[in-house]
Amino acid sequence: MDIKDLFLSFEKRRKFNQEQKEKIAQKCMELISTGDDIFLGAGTTASFVGEYLARSEKHFMLKIWTNNVFVLNVWLKSYESFFLENFIGIVSGEVSRKNLSIVDIHFNFSRIGKVIMGSPGISAKGLTSDDINTVQQVEHITRRASEIIILADSSKIGRECTYQSRSMRMMKIDMKNKKKYTLITNHDRGELCQKTLSKLSSNGMRIIKV
Repeated sequence: MDIKDLFLSFEKRRKFNQEQKEKIAQKCMELISTGDDIFLGAGTTASFVGEYLARSEKHFMLKIWTNNVFVLNVWLKSYESFFLENFIGIVSGEVSRKNLSIVDIHFNFSRIGKVIMGSPGISAKGLTSDDINTVQQVEHITRRASEIIILADSSKIGRECTYQSRSMRMMKIDMKNKKKYTLITNHDRGELCQKTLSKLSSNGMRIIKV
């Protein structure tokens, strides 16, 4: 599979639940302010945030670090002026063909204001992933962040993947130490989704539904 096929595969995954992902990304934009320091993570929903940021006239003078190769390609291809108005930093590491992202990350910063990231699974037990590299990434980035904004459409709510990337116990400790967690998701009346969101909320996570 060549690089063109990889981008086409990622685009195909972006179309899954696209309407919900775009609404989540649009709501996320309301949580970003001029001058913010941001880490923009990998994933399809985060990629929509990257596009909205580049199109927006509201947000400028941002300091953005990212491991999202897809978003970087979009910015370079279609939004060259975005680099003139904002600082864009790329973390170092290994390129993952699966998610068009950089994994096994070596961070170039010690602290970051806001982390915007997706999660393949989020349940009452915490954040989970099918990719072991994500565990290392989430662990290191949450330690450096003041606020974590999780983007997850309702298909991810209540889902438990193979690896635990951030346990609920650790998130509760983070929140006790004044670290903010926000989950942006779409409305879903399913019983599992509702129970999971209720549990997350009772543990101190801010829930925003679109």
